[in-house]
Amino acid sequence: MYVVIIVMVIIAGIGTLLVGTSRQNKTGNPSYDKRTKKNMVGLTVMYAASIVVISVLVAMILD
Repeated sequence: MYVVIIVMVIIAGIGTLLVGTSRQNKTGNPSYDKRTKKNMVGLTVMYAASIVVISVLVAMILD
C-alpha cells in the first residue's frame, strides 16, 4: 500500500512541475486571473477531497 501512495505522490509532483513550466503557464491567462473566487473555491474543494481520501487510506493502512 505504501508503494501505491509513494507512486501517486511522485506522479503528482511530476505533473505539478510539468504544468508549472509549461509555455501556457508562462504566458498567463487574463481570464483566469479575473476568476479568483471561483478558482479558490475549486482548489479548496480539491484539497478537502484529497484530505478525505488520504485520511481514509491512512485509516485502512493502520487498521
